[in-house]
Amino acid sequence: PAARRPHPPFALPRLPLGPPRSARMAAMATKFIALVLSMSSLSTGFILPGAQLSTKPVVPSHCWNIMSTSSGIVDNCRNNLMEASMSASLASSYAIRIYPSNNIEGECNELKWALHSLSHWEQSNQGEGTLALRALSDCAQLDGRADAVCTLTCQWTQSDLADPSLVHSNADACCWSINVAAVEEDEIVPRELVCVLSRIMVQSVATSQIASKVREKETLLRITLPLLEGEGCQQMLLSDLFPTDERGLPNNSGVRHLFTPLNSQHANMEIVDMVNQQGRVLGSLPRPYIHTWNILHRGIGMIVSKDVDIFKAFKSGKTPEVYVHQRTSTKRIFPSLFDMFVGGVSSSGEDAQWTAAREVAEELGLKRALDALENKQEDQRINPLSEELFQCTVCTSYNRCVVSMFTYTCDTALESITWQEEEVAWGDYVPYDIVTLAGEMSIDRLVEKGVWPGSGCHNEESVNDANDAQQESTIEELKNKYGNNNQPWDTWDFVPDGLLVWEAWESFLRREGYNR
Repeated sequence: PAARRPHPPFALPRLPLGPPRSARMAAMATKFIALVLSMSSLSTGFILPGAQLSTKPVVPSHCWNIMSTSSGIVDNCRNNLMEASMSASLASSYAIRIYPSNNIEGECNELKWALHSLSHWEQSNQGEGTLALRALSDCAQLDGRADAVCTLTCQWTQSDLADPSLVHSNADACCWSINVAAVEEDEIVPRELVCVLSRIMVQSVATSQIASKVREKETLLRITLPLLEGEGCQQMLLSDLFPTDERGLPNNSGVRHLFTPLNSQHANMEIVDMVNQQGRVLGSLPRPYIHTWNILHRGIGMIVSKDVDIFKAFKSGKTPEVYVHQRTSTKRIFPSLFDMFVGGVSSSGEDAQWTAAREVAEELGLKRALDALENKQEDQRINPLSEELFQCTVCTSYNRCVVSMFTYTCDTALESITWQEEEVAWGDYVPYDIVTLAGEMSIDRLVEKGVWPGSGCHNEESVNDANDAQQESTIEELKNKYGNNNQPWDTWDFVPDGLLVWEAWESFLRREGYNR
């Protein structure tokens, strides 16, 4: 993405010399809330962004969790990552419990990640996504190392700078040694996955724990890591592991250096972020590993409405039109299926709003939002892209993502949608009530086939709770109101990931009091 467009500004500045009093108070509040959650039922499924506590906790019955947010994901990442007392993530067939770091003055410091098999949470009548979400929510509450199939231990300590020539400035430099080791218990975890997670642990430790100790000193890291066979040692500067350099420009040199011994081709591909259950960045890695090991990462979802802001339409009692498209039959994933969203994965360090602006420009040719951000237009009335509305965690057997949700209002007098013919077979604006019913019917068909990634009963408040006669009546009513337009929308099958985000979107609208 950086090669195609100037890279956006990032929200990960260099560490300050010391946290202000307000930051220390915020950290104390975060720890207190985490302690309360660990002792109450609130922790069974509701994802909290930082210290924002909902007064209406939700126990997830589906394959998504919703969380409010007032800022981009990357605002709350590595600098404060280890403030909380518990954390969890997902990779392959494992839920990862991230223990609080153990810092002892003058002794070796330690961080542990325990891998728990998702089979521990298996229940009848639930999809793979619901299982993963339940594990993600529960994993941080497990006592000790119970049920862990593998434990990764990262230790770090200050050491002598044997070769000063390895740093740029000899006057004020230091050296830290980091060592990661894996202990397997009841089953053999794939070696490549162990290697990948070890490199994420190194980044977590280096950019939070060590960085907070060395302040502005130039720091050399000596890192001992698992390899596909045996282990190896790497050396790099601490500054190379931050996603931006001191000028604010993208910097992935350290991450690429870490992953080169595993696969040099992958190391040169796009770098993205692995996150925990709160959407906080744990570390970065080449994108192919995200798909190979189904690692929890971050991305965006967006609804595009025609001419009228979708929320203004709801408030005025009008029915907005939203963009729906059908994928081509030649697509490798989900050929010929429909989608009501624009979506994409955030690059490492990329603010969620910039991801949304980039994706809608690339996929639909709508560039006003990207132009507004690049020209630093602070007036949101000029930008057709909304601010981030909420985050939801979507899990399937092939994709796990903390999704930041946006809306985009396309002014058809100023711009029009264009797409690549090899990507999209058909696309048009569709009345919102048709999209709602078509989506619900698509979920029903997935449930009947036993392939719905959420729970068996997906939405107690939805139109699918009506009996068949009522549903048929609604279909006929909408067809008489709008006509078919040569599109049999009542047979549309949507991408499952998009349907999960749609459920989160509908829940958000109900919570915010929008009557449709």
